[in-house]
Amino acid sequence: MPYSRSIFGIACAFTAMQATPCHSKDLAVSHDQIQQLEVRLEEVRPAALEAVAQLPGTVIPPLNQRVAAVAPFAGTVVQVHVLPGQQVKKGDPVVTVASRDLLDAQSQLAQSEAEFQAAIAVAKRKRALSDKNIASPFLADEAEAQVSKIQAVNMQLKATVSIGGIKASEGGRYTICAPADGQVAEAEAMTGEPIAAMASAVSIDTSAEVWLEVQLPVSLVDRVEVGDSIEVVDGPAGKVISIGRNIDKMTRSVRLLAAVPAGSGLLPGQMVKLNLMHPSPTGALHVPASAVVWIGGGYTVFSRNAEGFTLKPVRLRGRTLDIATISGDLLAGDKVAASGLPQLEAILVGD
Repeated sequence: MPYSRSIFGIACAFTAMQATPCHSKDLAVSHDQIQQLEVRLEEVRPAALEAVAQLPGTVIPPLNQRVAAVAPFAGTVVQVHVLPGQQVKKGDPVVTVASRDLLDAQSQLAQSEAEFQAAIAVAKRKRALSDKNIASPFLADEAEAQVSKIQAVNMQLKATVSIGGIKASEGGRYTICAPADGQVAEAEAMTGEPIAAMASAVSIDTSAEVWLEVQLPVSLVDRVEVGDSIEVVDGPAGKVISIGRNIDKMTRSVRLLAAVPAGSGLLPGQMVKLNLMHPSPTGALHVPASAVVWIGGGYTVFSRNAEGFTLKPVRLRGRTLDIATISGDLLAGDKVAASGLPQLEAILVGD
C-alpha cells in the first residue's frame, strides 16, 4: 500500500507539472459568506467559437476597392474640385491641371494629322498614276505604307492626349475625372502646387467595406484559417480573408487580413484590438475570463455546489478580456465564481 501511494503521489506531481491540479476540491462557503465576500456568480455557457488570441490591428482600405485618379501629364494644379469625404460619380471633374507637356502633345497631334492628310493625297495620286501605267505600282504601295505608318503614330498621339479619360482643353489645360463612383478618400493634389506625370491626384473608395491588417505570430498560424471569425473589441465582427505564408524577419509574424462589412464605423488608419475566433470542439464552454485562475500548477474555476464551491481543474482553450473558452468537468448551466476569487483562494489555503 505505501508503494501504491507513492506511485499515486508521483502521478499527481507529474499531472501538476502539466498545468492542471490532481483532483477537484470542495470548499464549504455559506450563502451569507458568499454575499459578504462579494462573490459574483455567472452561468457556464456552451461555446460555438473559441478565442485564439487578442491582437492589435490596423484598419486599411480594401486593396481592390480604392482607385486613383491620376495626372497623365506633369504640370501645375489649377483647381481642386472635390474634398475628402465627398461622394462622386464616374466622370465627375476632380482636379484641373495646366501642363506644358499636354500642350506639346497637342501640337504633335496637330502636326501628325496634317502629315496624315498630306500622305493620303500623295498615295491617292501615285495609285492613280499606277493604274494608268504612268508610274510604278511599287511607288504607290510605298506611299500607302507611309499613310499606314503616319496613321499609327496619329492614333498613338490621340490616345496619349486622352489617356485616363481626361478632358483636354485649349492652352494645355486638362481636367482629371473620377474613374468610378465612390467617396473621396484623399485629395493629394493641392492648388498651386506641381504634380508629376502619372501621380495620384485623388484617391476614391468604391466600397464602404474596410479591412483589418494584423501581424499574426508564427505560433498561431496553424490555429487560424481563412473564413474564421474576428470580433473587434467594442466594435463589429468580420471574417479572415487572407493569411500570409512569408514570415517577417523583424516581427517573426505573418500578415493576416480580415474583412469588416460596410457600416462598421471604422476608418482607415484607425488602430483596434480584435479577437481571433475559431470553431470550438464539442464540449467547449464559455465562462467569464475572471472566473479562470491559476491554482496548484493549473487553470481552475470555483464551481458552485450545494455546500459552497468545488475547485475544478479546466483546460484553457482561449481567452479574451471578457470571456474564456474552457473544457473540463463542467456542464452548461453550472454556476462559477466570477469575482471574489482571491478571498475564496485564501479560504481554500486556510482550509
